[in-house]
This record gives sequence, structure tokens and C-alpha cells, in this order.
Amino acid sequence: MDVPTIGEADARYLERVAEDCKLMLGPGIEVRSLDFATNAEKVLRISYRLGDVEGTSEGRGQTIVAAHSDLRQHLALDRVRIGVSALYRWRL
Repeated sequence: MDVPTIGEADARYLERVAEDCKLMLGPGIEVRSLDFATNAEKVLRISYRLGDVEGTSEGRGQTIVAAHSDLRQHLALDRVRIGVSALYRWRL
């Protein structure tokens, strides 16, 4: 997978993607990184954590916007998953 050279508009869009992901994941979840790569399609990969529970989500698409849309769908489920995992670990 290649790390593409991106223009100013795409760089700004990726900043917005990072902000959007933080909002979707919710308070208390630390976004550790947002990576963009390309092969046959565009790939956005985000790493995050809540307490000692870490997670990674990935979105893919023909464009950065399509990859962002796919990533948002995964994050909706991951928000629930990471919250339950953190709660379970906290209770132990």
C-alpha cells in the first residue's frame, strides 16, 4: 500500500475527517492517528483508545470521501464496542 502525496485540499479534508471521527467516537476516546493510503482504492485507517482499550477502524472507497463514508459506518459500531469493552474491564 502506498502513502500518496496529497494536495492542500485533500490535506484539509483529512483534518476534517479527524475532527469528525473524534466527534463520532465521543468524549473520553483519544484518537491516536489517522492514516491515509492508496492501492486499488483509497484507505483511511484510524487508531484510538479509551482507557487501556485500543481500537482501529478502516474505511475504503474509490475516493477519499467514499473511504470517509465507509469509515463512519465502522466507527458507529466501534463506539459501542469500545465502550462496552472499557466498561467490562473497569468492572473487573
